[in-house]
Amino acid sequence: MHATKLNLFMKTIILPTALLLALNCQANTNLPDMQMHVFNDESVTKNNPPALQMVIFSDDDSEQKEDNSQGNDFKLAYADNDQVSVYSDEPEVSHVAEHDDRTIDIEFYADAGYRQDKLDWNKASSTGTPNILSELTWDNIEIAVVEIGTSIHTPSNWVMDARFAYGTIFDGNNQDSDYDGNNRTQESFRGYANADEGNTIDTSIGFGYRALIIPAPARFKKPILSFTPKVGFSYHAQNLTMTDGQVVIPTSITVAELDSKYDTSWYGPWAGFDSELSIADRFSLTTKFEYHYAYYEATAEWNLRTDREQPKSFSHTAEGTGFLASLGSQYKLNKDLFLNVSVDYQDWRADKKGRTTEFFIDGSRSSQKLNEVNWESMGANIGLRYAF
Repeated sequence: MHATKLNLFMKTIILPTALLLALNCQANTNLPDMQMHVFNDESVTKNNPPALQMVIFSDDDSEQKEDNSQGNDFKLAYADNDQVSVYSDEPEVSHVAEHDDRTIDIEFYADAGYRQDKLDWNKASSTGTPNILSELTWDNIEIAVVEIGTSIHTPSNWVMDARFAYGTIFDGNNQDSDYDGNNRTQESFRGYANADEGNTIDTSIGFGYRALIIPAPARFKKPILSFTPKVGFSYHAQNLTMTDGQVVIPTSITVAELDSKYDTSWYGPWAGFDSELSIADRFSLTTKFEYHYAYYEATAEWNLRTDREQPKSFSHTAEGTGFLASLGSQYKLNKDLFLNVSVDYQDWRADKKGRTTEFFIDGSRSSQKLNEVNWESMGANIGLRYAF
């Protein structure tokens, strides 16, 4: 069976090749006369069938070393013993990953979303009784948010993130209650107001190191699983406006002149992590968690209080903590563009070292204990991320 194949190979491949080589040698007077020897490779194994080898040589005693091209695929190599080998220097195909780990990755993103906030604070009497003298609550604060940000990944896997978000308040309500007894008893005043004006600002910067738990295959730009511990600093503000007041206790009256403001700020350091799981080449899941230490400050303009200074009627200071958790996904639209979807939850509480200071028009001041400030937020975002 092997002999039949050998004869066929000799007739169809070897002999025509040898003829072409001979003609080429005759045309080139600089080359010696060539002879050819074809033989079987004796290193035959069960899994490797016999292979033919060919050596072209010359009886000429001239010593010649050349490397002449014989077409696009083959070359002749001349040795000292006048033997010639036919070979190909076709370059080996190397599979190079699309992503070069020596470059810096930069991503920009822009999101649009919806957020609903709840904020409340209460203070005690200067004498300590009642323990809750006054309490204000903002509920169902609906906010349209736009956010931009960037992320930079260095070749050594260090990461820097920065983001800025601006929100416009378009709906919400407010309740103001005063009490004569402890623990919210003997309510002496209750009023309602619209809280459908104002804005929010959120900005943050973070630094971390991305650990490649499961690195990226050659064809992926992102690792299959990464975990990035981070530290950073953030600032959050809510600028709330109350209009169209309605008093229900002790009597029912409308307060059309109401135009009061309460502006808050939460700022401080945080520590947390990001992680990303690439389920497929085009789809990945992301998680984020941040634990914040917060310094809280607020100023208020109570426009109906003629006994208070304007525009700064009173101020709040406190310290506390908060956390942010986010779950998202990314879908790759093309090599550089991704679609982002995320759901975010925040819970903050400032209940340490709380003080409220009232500024009276005669220049005097009064200070009471600020018991606590609570802020809760839930939001969803969708947007695009561009990587290069």
